[in-house]
Amino acid sequence: MRVKYKVAPQVFDIPYSPRQRKWAIILSVFITVVSLITLPFGMIELPHKDQYLSAIVGCIIFGNLLTAITMYSQYRASGLPALLVIFCTYLFGCFMSLLYVLTFPSLFINIADVEAIKEQTAGWVWVMWHVGITLGIWGYAFVGRKWSAPLKSKKQIVRSGTAGIVITLFLVFFSYKASMLAVQRLPDFFYNNDLWQLKNSMIGPILWALNMYALLVLRVRVKRQSVLHLWLSVAMLALLMEVTLELWAGMRFTLGWYVAKINSLISATIVLCAIVNEVNRLFIRLSEQHRQLIESEEQLEVANEQLLRLTNLDGLTEIPNRRRLDEILDRELQTPEERSNALSLLMIDIDYFKDYNDYYGHQAGDQVLKKVAQTIYAAAKRERGFAARYGGEEFVVILAGHHAQQTLELAERLRGEVAALAIEHHRSKVDNYVTISMGGYSLRPHEPMTSEELIRHADGCLYQAKAAGRNRAIVKGGCS
Repeated sequence: MRVKYKVAPQVFDIPYSPRQRKWAIILSVFITVVSLITLPFGMIELPHKDQYLSAIVGCIIFGNLLTAITMYSQYRASGLPALLVIFCTYLFGCFMSLLYVLTFPSLFINIADVEAIKEQTAGWVWVMWHVGITLGIWGYAFVGRKWSAPLKSKKQIVRSGTAGIVITLFLVFFSYKASMLAVQRLPDFFYNNDLWQLKNSMIGPILWALNMYALLVLRVRVKRQSVLHLWLSVAMLALLMEVTLELWAGMRFTLGWYVAKINSLISATIVLCAIVNEVNRLFIRLSEQHRQLIESEEQLEVANEQLLRLTNLDGLTEIPNRRRLDEILDRELQTPEERSNALSLLMIDIDYFKDYNDYYGHQAGDQVLKKVAQTIYAAAKRERGFAARYGGEEFVVILAGHHAQQTLELAERLRGEVAALAIEHHRSKVDNYVTISMGGYSLRPHEPMTSEELIRHADGCLYQAKAAGRNRAIVKGGCS
């Protein structure tokens, strides 16, 4: 059964944290307080710094452009129409701010040399720019309520995005033409950097009211607790303070006018900064989760190795168990045509071990099993063989490349090593110390035989060793 996961539509639905809300409030208070403090001194004329205007408007253009690109990426990923509206709003702001700086008196061009552009053109472009941003915020609020569901297909997303870009470019062209028409048909509101006529006419107050209403719509009508919505509200507040200072100062290159441009820069870049910060936080969380995942995988790998080790080891003697023995033996016997060397199997039994347990107790018997098992395992390892506990007091050694005589020689050495342990066994009938009996069988190269048959042959030899008096080894096979 396939489980479906709900994917969050990017920054549109990421809720803001209390810390982000606190910083948004702090910045909003700072913008408002600085702007209000500036108001009484806003008409103080300062030196004309065209470089300042070109630099700050360049930053505004760049900020609007990067925010638009980021919003378009979010829209492509989520398919939400409201994000498309925000993208178009910032794209519109980018082009209109570019037109504003291009038509600003004596900044890039000489107004007297261009008949179609008059001194008040930049002012009307500024008005159209801010009206368009305000209408874009209204559109975002309206679309967010009416079309909250994302577009379903990739083709719809691409087509709608293309249509949004075309409409935005048309609105930029229309706004510029409207500005030129206003220059030709309406009285001059901007003369010699004087903006008082704009303030005294109905245009200035209407523009301020539109911005105020857009901010109220954003905060009251849109019920969304997302990162994007939070910082859009801050951006609109900065835009409102810019309009307030521009209208109150009434003149370009005054204190109020310079501070207004800083508010405009904040409005153009604050959403981008918030999104970059959110992406950075997401990246940090993903990096931390990736690190934790790697650590978990390493811990899981260690746990699996330990589990495999415990699964393949005998709990008492800590040498391979019967399960591991079966795997190794089946692997060695699976393809006899590829086995070019002899293969021997040695079965080992501790003599009179039941009598030892009855006399010395089971704990002492367990200690004997451990010592004998480790001795057998070490001897097999020296011969590049394999040793395992077969069951009870019986052990098995597999020796690749050993024929019967070599296996017998190893068995005799092993018998001596166990005797050298000098473990007392007063109930043994062959010695006063613990001894072992062994039976082995050796296969010729390429000789086919199943594991059951090989074990049966070796067990038969062990039976003969016991019948012959124990504490001895008997090894047979087709290769001697």
